[in-house]
Amino acid sequence: MNSESNISNDYPVARVLNTVVLSVIASVRVAEEMDLPEDYEISELNRAYVLLVHELEKLYNQNPKLAEIRPEPFWKRFDVLKTKSWQILDYINDPANDKGQAHITRLDRLCIIADNETPELSSEQIKLIGSVLETVKEYRRILDEARLDRNAKIEESWYIPVYRLDYADGIILINNVLKLKKTHIGSTIDQLLEQAFNNQNTLFTPKLPQTARNLSTVLSSAGFIPVLRQLFFPIVSKSKGVLFRPVVSNVEASNDGIDTSKLDIVLRYLDADHTFSE
Repeated sequence: MNSESNISNDYPVARVLNTVVLSVIASVRVAEEMDLPEDYEISELNRAYVLLVHELEKLYNQNPKLAEIRPEPFWKRFDVLKTKSWQILDYINDPANDKGQAHITRLDRLCIIADNETPELSSEQIKLIGSVLETVKEYRRILDEARLDRNAKIEESWYIPVYRLDYADGIILINNVLKLKKTHIGSTIDQLLEQAFNNQNTLFTPKLPQTARNLSTVLSSAGFIPVLRQLFFPIVSKSKGVLFRPVVSNVEASNDGIDTSKLDIVLRYLDADHTFSE
């Protein structure tokens, strides 16, 4: 039979152990928020949880007042984490259970009534708590690695879905964010672009002022680097004519063997619309 002092010490000890349990569950919640699979790398955390619950079970079995507290601690229903972690989260997220704090609040009450809020932990309990918290720390490290790995994969998976060229009032605009050199109204490049938009996706022969420069040079002088010429002016030939396409999908660019990787980085940096691979 426990002495009165031992009984009163059970309350702050129970509060500490239950608080440590919540730190374990907090890590499980992080894994869920990251949308990781249930039981992700959870073996060691499950072992720590089982040992902690076992210690609490012994404590509650020897003290009826602890066993009578309502709401009861969730670990009474769930003695393991494996295959149960999502169910535990559903249970403690119930407003009636106040994320597991409702039970601890009742423990606070018992501590106050017993005038004993400072626990006297046994050496075994101190060792157990230290081991559990170290396991929690390691599990958080594993989750951090998973997060960094996921973020890296996300960074690698984005792409520009469509390349679009617009032209108005002398402004050449790519995907609404990248401006090329401003043209002068009536200049060769201005006339070329005006005629190109009037003959979209059709091979045509532009009618331009006599110039010593070829059309590729005219486009280059306006800021059309090779990848932009490949996208929007796939054919520029004195003998064949000009093919202009103002909108080119990522798939079309890929099929044409156009390397848009450097352009994509610039467009995304300028906050162009982009999407992520599934």
